[in-house]
Amino acid sequence: MTLPLFDLNEWFATAEGRFDLSLSHSGCQPQTVASFLDDGDWKSFADVSLSYGAFEGLAELRQVIADQYDSVEPSHVITFNGPSEAIYTFMRAILKPHDTVIVQSPLFQTLHSIARHIGCAVKEWRPADELSCVFDVSELAAICDESTRLIVINFPHNPTGQMISEPELRRIVGIARTVDAMLFSDEVFRHLELAPYRTLPAACDLYEKAVSVTGLSKPFGLGGLRIGWMVTKCDEIRSAVKRYRYNTVEMTNTPCQWLACCALERKDEVLARNRARISANRDRLEAFVETHNSTLKLFRPKAGTMAVVQQRTKLTSTELCERILDEERLFLVPGKPLGMPDSVLRFGLGMSDFASGLERLDRFLKRLQASGEAQ
Repeated sequence: MTLPLFDLNEWFATAEGRFDLSLSHSGCQPQTVASFLDDGDWKSFADVSLSYGAFEGLAELRQVIADQYDSVEPSHVITFNGPSEAIYTFMRAILKPHDTVIVQSPLFQTLHSIARHIGCAVKEWRPADELSCVFDVSELAAICDESTRLIVINFPHNPTGQMISEPELRRIVGIARTVDAMLFSDEVFRHLELAPYRTLPAACDLYEKAVSVTGLSKPFGLGGLRIGWMVTKCDEIRSAVKRYRYNTVEMTNTPCQWLACCALERKDEVLARNRARISANRDRLEAFVETHNSTLKLFRPKAGTMAVVQQRTKLTSTELCERILDEERLFLVPGKPLGMPDSVLRFGLGMSDFASGLERLDRFLKRLQASGEAQ
């Protein structure tokens, strides 16, 4: 049985070479290596060994990562070649056919598709409103029982930027503990909360059977490093993951782990700059949507790099995005590959050329209005 088509990545792949501006990329503005290395670092980097390294990850990096949490030790950390590898390895190592898995939905596709491929019984925790994506924890509690082996959550939410409160998160932890289920928390957009919203505790700090996964790709603008990590206090989970990994990539790129240490030493500076850019671009998007309020409706994000906008033209979002790609060389992601209605568009707020992308979208929507296709 082959893995299902990764719809979002397929959308990106079919658009490659056809655009020169994007309004939908989910990361922050990419950094260069020079932006976080000083003169002394360059000499040190030249001396980094190209040996295999350690199965769990570079000791220095695991220490820096552990320092990001409240109750985590370096032994609780395993580094990966990006968060996606961590997700895949965990699912393959831990789940068996017929396991009951509760998955928040819509969600990043691998967080549910791998469990389905394994043959798990997947139940979806969906929002009452598919556009605003406000999740009710009471509805999660209603679908969990003693057969539940794993609960999968993601806050800040991809792709809507919605959040829950800390009491709601602690209630989710309580639900998992009551049914003795593992809790897998995708925290890839953590630390990109927008005022007045505060960073939620990491799930791995709240529950011994919780797994927190994140990395440098989204919040740091360092997707090219391909550095992610999994943190859990559960020895059984870490052992199973490490054993599975012996049969795949075995370990993580050592030079990139070394660079990741340098980047995390500048964490506060980088995150403050990226939050400021996201906030400014959210303001630009709000003003833009207000200008086109007969066609567009924004569901205001609370955190992360993304926002969802409903479009009310005569076109589906897929058709609209194809037209914009061809006519303006502008990239946008429609709702369908995100598991959302084909009436929404995903906007990425982390890039420095966001305003230029809005100018092209404005031009396209005005042409659409003139042609009578806008409504």
